[in-house]
Amino acid sequence: MTTSATPHPARPGRSRRSRRQHHTQQVQARVSHRRRAALTRLGVMLGFVAAMVVYPVMGTVSPYANAAEQVEAAQAPVISAAASTATAILGAAPEFESSDLPLPTVDERAGTVLTSNELPIVSAALPDCDPEFEPATSNGRLTEDQLCDLWQEGEMLRNDAAIALAELNERFRAHFGVDICIADTYRSLSEQYRIKALRGYLAATPGTSMHGMGLAIDLCGAHARGVYYSWLSDNAGLYGYWNPDWAKGSKYEPWHWEFKSGTGDYYQEYWGQVID
Repeated sequence: MTTSATPHPARPGRSRRSRRQHHTQQVQARVSHRRRAALTRLGVMLGFVAAMVVYPVMGTVSPYANAAEQVEAAQAPVISAAASTATAILGAAPEFESSDLPLPTVDERAGTVLTSNELPIVSAALPDCDPEFEPATSNGRLTEDQLCDLWQEGEMLRNDAAIALAELNERFRAHFGVDICIADTYRSLSEQYRIKALRGYLAATPGTSMHGMGLAIDLCGAHARGVYYSWLSDNAGLYGYWNPDWAKGSKYEPWHWEFKSGTGDYYQEYWGQVID
């Protein structure tokens, strides 16, 4: 016996639209509750960070600017009604009296002492280099006891110039991690004639070259430009070295550096140029 399907009776109560609105309100309520909970947790975490990290750091750095005026306040800290939670928990940061000491500066007189002929100094970088020397020597004919070997094999300078350059090199290496790269130093008279034949105008007349006095160096190309040249321009003077004015003009030689203490008399006698 077959029976015809009978429709389910309508459920009493709210309509479908009402139930949908009620469900939407419940979802919105749960979302709002989650947001409030998340914001509460975030506020607690930020308060913890401020109390444990930011406040101690600022409390130990910023007060020094006016520390001398705040010593009394530091001895008897008072927490006001508007004090933050971190201040109430940790207390006021310590204050210290400022010493107002000046920052150390480079003593430029060190260069004068280092290159002074009246006060020879043995360099730890060249322990076998005797600072005693006789400057009245013929160009290109310096004796072995008037020359000192540098860190670069085959390169030599007059004793005082070698010691000053070695001290400059120590500072250079501390800054860049490498030694000053040297391409040429002392030249005998015969070597000066050979260089003149090769370079012509660019080489000094044999017997007048500062290389022949053991007072000049030629840098490798890499150290005669860029940051190396800039650093030497700022610091070499403290050790008595300079890139002469003539090497910055039409006869451009940024690689050529001279020891002022020995070359000053020459420039004044032959060119009328006074070297400071």
